[in-house]
Amino acid sequence: MSKERVLITVKTYPTLSTKYGELVCTAGIRESTGEWIRIYPIPYRRFNLRRV
Repeated sequence: MSKERVLITVKTYPTLSTKYGELVCTAGIRESTGEWIRIYPIPYRRFNLRRV
């Protein structure tokens, strides 16, 4: 999996999942091309926001 820089623009309300815990569907714009990208699922509660 390659890494890309994405500007997160849309985030849905979290839903519970037995497989993933908590699901948040997210969309953003790729910095390199300006195209929309859908990112799913993202574990927002597990992020270390100070590191970002």
